[in-house]
Amino acid sequence: MTKTNESTEPSEESLAEIPEADFSKAIRPNRYARLRGDFKHEVQLDPELWQHFGSQKKVIEALQLLVDLAKKGAA
Repeated sequence: MTKTNESTEPSEESLAEIPEADFSKAIRPNRYARLRGDFKHEVQLDPELWQHFGSQKKVIEALQLLVDLAKKGAA
């Protein structure tokens, strides 16, 4: 009859043979780290909208225009 629930611990010799793992270089780079400067939010546009504007500068200009118009309309 064999025992299947038997837990065996590794010996100190076998533990000494296992090399230490260095995880200091295992950190994945954050692809959004470059946005930490002035930018705090990311906005994703539908492909149709992006084709209309074509650049980040044009999108920002359009949004600024909307904000200015909303301020004028609220006054």
